Amino acid sequence: MEFTKHDAGKLKRVGSSWRKPTGKKNKTKVGKKGHKKMPSKGFMSPVSKRGKIAGKIPVRVFNTKELDKLNESNIVIIGKAVGALKRKLIYEKCKEKKIMVINYAGETEDAKKNSQ
Repeated sequence: MEFTKHDAGKLKRVGSSWRKPTGKKNKTKVGKKGHKKMPSKGFMSPVSKRGKIAGKIPVRVFNTKELDKLNESNIVIIGKAVGALKRKLIYEKCKEKKIMVINYAGETEDAKKNSQ
């Protein structure tokens, strides 16, 4: 379910990103029937699925030593501060261990070579 700001569809100046309604008589805040619903605990995803990407636990990695602790149930996010050379080494080690990497730019180049 997508939660949008009250009156976002009616008024051009009102953005659509969610903000909690503050007015005394605001229909959304009061919970009137036929008006938008407010986010609450009941809309949360199950604990077993929360924070996962493609069913795997995301882990930020900065060097190859950190990869030794991981297995196929993890998904790697290479740190922002990691340079190109180490980034490539991390990616190659992940490939050997069959661990998926989210943010490796060279991955798209490999895919292009394989398709030709």
